[in-house]
Amino acid sequence: MNKSSQIKVRVAPSPTGLLHVGTAQSAVFNYLFARKNGGEFHVRIEDTDEERSTKEFEKDILAGFEWLGIRPDGQIRRSSDNKQNYRKFLEQLLESGHAFWCGHSKEELEDENKRQIENKEAPRHVCGHRDEERKEGQVIRLKTDSSSTREIVFNDLIRGEVRFRESLLGDISIARNLDSPLYHFAVVIDDIELGATHILRGEDHISNTPKHILIYEALGRPAPTYAHLPLLLAPDRSKLSKRHGIVSLNEYKKDYLSDAVLNYLAAISHSYDKDVLSSEELIEGFDISKVHKSGAVFDIKKLNWLNSQYVKMLTPDELRAATKISEIPDAAVALITERLEKLSEAGEYDYLWREPEYDKSLLIWKDSSVDAVLKSLKETKELIESFNYEDGKERFRKVLDSLSEKTGDRGLVYWPLRVALSGKQKSPDPVDIAFVIGKEKTLERIDSALRK
Repeated sequence: MNKSSQIKVRVAPSPTGLLHVGTAQSAVFNYLFARKNGGEFHVRIEDTDEERSTKEFEKDILAGFEWLGIRPDGQIRRSSDNKQNYRKFLEQLLESGHAFWCGHSKEELEDENKRQIENKEAPRHVCGHRDEERKEGQVIRLKTDSSSTREIVFNDLIRGEVRFRESLLGDISIARNLDSPLYHFAVVIDDIELGATHILRGEDHISNTPKHILIYEALGRPAPTYAHLPLLLAPDRSKLSKRHGIVSLNEYKKDYLSDAVLNYLAAISHSYDKDVLSSEELIEGFDISKVHKSGAVFDIKKLNWLNSQYVKMLTPDELRAATKISEIPDAAVALITERLEKLSEAGEYDYLWREPEYDKSLLIWKDSSVDAVLKSLKETKELIESFNYEDGKERFRKVLDSLSEKTGDRGLVYWPLRVALSGKQKSPDPVDIAFVIGKEKTLERIDSALRK
């Protein structure tokens, strides 16, 4: 695709809930597409549902985009600012005869829908009251031709040529009244007002696209180019939802670096040449033709691994800021970042900067006696007291190994030392811990264990 400053894309979340990771992914693809092609990326808040839309949800959505680093061009747009245009274009369609007031009641429509389902027909409504005078409670519908043999065809940038039969669509509901547009109409008018050239949205919208194309035609406007993105899926390959666990982007902030999440959302449904990419590399390598057609299973293990790769790159100050733990000493950073998958797990290494608490029974190695453990700890302490830390870890480990050979049980040496230094059954190598906390604290902790 040739680069063009005329390209305009948008993401249009509804502020009726917290930012879903699927919506975040859609925003990421729109952002990458715009940046790769020298175009503009816009955010429009679809707040036409006044009862359910809240400023709190809007703030969460915008904060999520900011956290990911996908910043829009220009001001944030809101559908609620476009009400005058909705009315103007609705009146235009009514006057031109492309739209009409539908006189069928809700009950009649429900009965019709039920019959169609029973007869295994495509649900649709073709109104027989198009020319009647307007009555209270009627909705506005866009006329379609139920007898037409025409196919509505569009070239999807991801899926290729897509076809829908106009006769199967039925007359399309576009507004409750002149001041209350419905989704299909509002989204088209909003995109006209924006000047959107390309619409990248989830594949669950693909059946909406022919309806939107008909609205563009009725208004005498060219339709944008469409690309329907694959959905994020749960392990059972159903659409990712709350019943599958955490789906709000906000919930990932405490555990993951924003760069890792951006990388993951971009790469899970797009073919890149490597796994770990900077935002610049994500943009440079983005190609709409490399976006997958089928949905991708949201793999938390892959996200954990990817996050661990970014954690390894953190400086001491960055690690402290990311984990919100200011006490982490510089000496502990390498030990933590080599093992950390989730930021919230950093607190599990607090023994590297504070005295551990544990039950004395944890010091006992398997079936060893208390006396054997105490003897091992005392001998370990004596070796450390005479050991010069400048000789390094490998020399330190050899000294401990020689003691292990003497006792005939490696675990009897290393297990009590591990517990004395960390207070845990599982930890990094006690030799690594000893070199992080230093000789003085190592001896203090062994003394503390001996006193238990």
